Amino acid sequence: MNPVDVVFVHGLFSSRRAWEQMDRLLTDDAELPSVRTHFFEYDSRIVRLRPDRRIPRLDDIADRLGTYLAHEVGSASRIVLVSHSQGGLVIQRYLVRTLARGGGHELARIRRVAMYACPNNGSQFLGSLRRMACRLRNPQERELRPLTKEITETYTALQRGVLQARHAGPHEWPLPISTYAGMSDNIVPPFIAKGSFTESGVVEGDHFTVIRPTTRDDSRYLALRKEIRAAAETGERPVAEVPPDAAPATNTVPTGSGATAATAGSRPDRAGRISVEPPLGRLDSPLYGRDELIEEIISGGRAPAGTTSSVHVLHGLPGSGKSYLALEVARRCRLAGRQVWWVSAQRLSSNMREVATRLGAPSGLVDRAWSGDASATDLVWRFLDNAERRWVLIIDNADDPRELDPVDDDLTDGRGWLRPPQDPANLVVVTSRDGDRNTWPAWSRRHAVRPLTDDEGALVLLARAGSAAGTVEQARALSAALGGLPLSLRGVGDYLKSVHTTQIYQGRQVLRDFESYRLNLQQRLELPPGAPKLDEMTGLGVTAQVFDISLELLARRGLTQAGNLLRVLACLSVGPVPYHRLLDQDVLKRSPLFSEFTAQQQLTVLEGLADLSLLAPDELPDVRIEDFRHVLSLHPLVHGIMRDDRELRRQATDYHALCVQLLTAAVRDLNPDATADWDGWYLLAPHTIGLARDYLRGSGIRYERLTVLAMLELVRLTARYLLLTGLARSAEEMLVPVVENCSAYGMSPADREILALRHEMARAALEQQRHAEAEEMLRDIIVTREALLGVRHPDTLASRHKLARSIMAQNRWSEAEKELRAIVAAEDEVRGPEHSDTMIIRHSLARSVLLQGRTAEAEEMLREILAIRLRHWAPTEPETLLVRHSLARCLFALSRFDEAEMQLRAALDGLRPDELVQPEVLLLRWTLAQVLIEGNVNAARAVLTGLLADRERVIGARHPDTVVTRETLARLAPYVAPRQAGGVE
Repeated sequence: MNPVDVVFVHGLFSSRRAWEQMDRLLTDDAELPSVRTHFFEYDSRIVRLRPDRRIPRLDDIADRLGTYLAHEVGSASRIVLVSHSQGGLVIQRYLVRTLARGGGHELARIRRVAMYACPNNGSQFLGSLRRMACRLRNPQERELRPLTKEITETYTALQRGVLQARHAGPHEWPLPISTYAGMSDNIVPPFIAKGSFTESGVVEGDHFTVIRPTTRDDSRYLALRKEIRAAAETGERPVAEVPPDAAPATNTVPTGSGATAATAGSRPDRAGRISVEPPLGRLDSPLYGRDELIEEIISGGRAPAGTTSSVHVLHGLPGSGKSYLALEVARRCRLAGRQVWWVSAQRLSSNMREVATRLGAPSGLVDRAWSGDASATDLVWRFLDNAERRWVLIIDNADDPRELDPVDDDLTDGRGWLRPPQDPANLVVVTSRDGDRNTWPAWSRRHAVRPLTDDEGALVLLARAGSAAGTVEQARALSAALGGLPLSLRGVGDYLKSVHTTQIYQGRQVLRDFESYRLNLQQRLELPPGAPKLDEMTGLGVTAQVFDISLELLARRGLTQAGNLLRVLACLSVGPVPYHRLLDQDVLKRSPLFSEFTAQQQLTVLEGLADLSLLAPDELPDVRIEDFRHVLSLHPLVHGIMRDDRELRRQATDYHALCVQLLTAAVRDLNPDATADWDGWYLLAPHTIGLARDYLRGSGIRYERLTVLAMLELVRLTARYLLLTGLARSAEEMLVPVVENCSAYGMSPADREILALRHEMARAALEQQRHAEAEEMLRDIIVTREALLGVRHPDTLASRHKLARSIMAQNRWSEAEKELRAIVAAEDEVRGPEHSDTMIIRHSLARSVLLQGRTAEAEEMLREILAIRLRHWAPTEPETLLVRHSLARCLFALSRFDEAEMQLRAALDGLRPDELVQPEVLLLRWTLAQVLIEGNVNAARAVLTGLLADRERVIGARHPDTVVTRETLARLAPYVAPRQAGGVE
């Protein structure tokens, strides 16, 4: 084993002592006898009190590291640099500054770099020491902040001069750099520490213990051990002094081809020859979130059993970064010594001709093939399959795959431009929007290029815009709003960077940071069709253009209805669409927008949109209603761009009418009062809310009365669902503007349909504890309903019931009882004594009696109501649960605690886990805890603990109910029985 010198570089506010445990393990490791350790130290104290001295900056420390390596480790021939935290930035700055002055040869001795918990994008969290250093103007701390100019410039230069270096020279030098993140590190989280370095890993420990292994089998030590062994086993020269592509590769022409031997470099380039070099200059920023996929392509990992395909198809949403990913594949393969050709599908023939020429095909053969006297595809592939040097062929933007086979548009026979290489060590990579499994041959492997996660997208924004645009959390939120689309993330990041670097004043309204951009984007996405264009937002113009190209591609394939279907989906919410239920075939066929649109055509269009990743199908296994289980979603930017489509603006009335008809058909057999139907309402409610906002609150819309009436009924039903599920505020936010704007669509506040919405508005106020306001609203509604519908009309009686509830909520129980008895008498005649509405009013009457202290009378009333409900309705119906709750409260008031507990547990026992957070169930659980406190404090504490967790999650930590639960639980603490001896800790 060759001797290796390990140089440790500590982090901010640290010293050589941080490496003691690592050094001890290395010293005691008998399998590493030839390892010598060195400790590079530098001044990193929080503050220096002597005015004649200063704390050095990172550039000073980097230069000192260079001197240290040259003079104090001068005899070493194989060096491994190992860093912790800021020490990694010191090493990166040293490498970059050395190359900047043309000292690349000085790096020949450095065989590996291993960085533990390096803040490659800066760190926002270093506790009190960090804040103290900030106040005291520590220059090292300032340079450690997220995405400072220094960090960004260092990282960019490192990418260009080391990570993307093609050969060893004065200004570039390839060098393996590994990063290791602590699994529990919250100061430099793994996604920050790993950055876009291809060699990265996660080991045990937090930010401080990540370099303090305890045994030789510790992952922290094993990572360093691997680096040392790799450095010891490399050859005498770490890299070649000559670029890999400088020497021409000789290719033997296949026997019988009619050509003679030639070399790729045997003749000079002709003037005007098309380049097939990979455009690596586009890699102007780190690539995040793609390392696993890139490794899978290059190494052939995760291939299906029995396959060895080396043809890879990268498909995904326009702007998802397919070409960028392919470029990174090209870069890494070129660094590994492979020939790489980049072919544009838009210039396929001329590019492939250039590939043939570079492979050494004689000009006579090339001219003959491209004149039509021989097969050009056969010629190129003969030379590709006989190339002595390994190669990678990348075909970019093959959005219409038929163009890859100029003979019969059939890729499966492998006779066109796309074929499987005879040597599986060679690679073909194709980027395309088309991910249809039927399009691509069985001998190819398809890889979906998904949008980035919020964390990965945040890194892109920070890398492009810099820390001046906002925090990591704000970048993460903007990334989520942009749907993780790399093209949009880069465009927005570049725009925000330009705002901060331009010398020209752009006005007060310019978007300057992540948060203002996100809020503006959110507002625009919520605007109705015809509002200011989404692509007018700086940074998103290119995104809109690529989606237009996708629609043109679908039209060329004969899927002319794809655009119309996308426009329909754009009129709905951006949330999941239960397409099997919502895209009703009979309704679509009746619309002039979809004349002669068959079920098979609809299926074909949906598949075509999914193949281009314009929509994403999904299945929701927890949804109990079969028709609603299968959903599709539009990417938020696709949704936003389609809402401003020119055809949608021109035919907005027709599209709105169609969407109203589709939603009306979708809810035709759904009852908002029935819990069994709530899964369906859960998925449809966002679309009704969005359509109501766009249609009934829009401007410049031509209203049709039948459509308006149908939309108002959808709003009423949706409001009932929202109120029953505890979403009173959401119901109110939907209802208020619809009612206030009623004159715009030809209605009056006194119209029956608007009165129904006003009634639900009063219910929303009542549910939000605004009892006096609800009473005032209901009295006004009752007067109008009595005049319009009559005193004994069911709608009038419903409003009188809510009025009585508002009176009761203001502790005017006797007045409420009188009103409720009159309503019950009327309902017995109008709808019958056991009608659902009558039963609800009878329950309210029993509660008014209970509140006045007449518990025995209330108990008798409640038991009769419960018996009727159990006879006609399921025991888990919300109203049935509330009746049990009232009965339990009655029994509790009578000090019959066991009976009260029995009623409450009977109500809770039949519920599913997902039903335990419904409003009425949370109330049952709270009352159960109150009952248990009287006799079983430990059981009460267990109930309250679970209730508190659910209330914090569902209604928030500051909600009054949550606060009361927390305080009650805290008061119980002194009364819990002590743990038994020998119990589990």
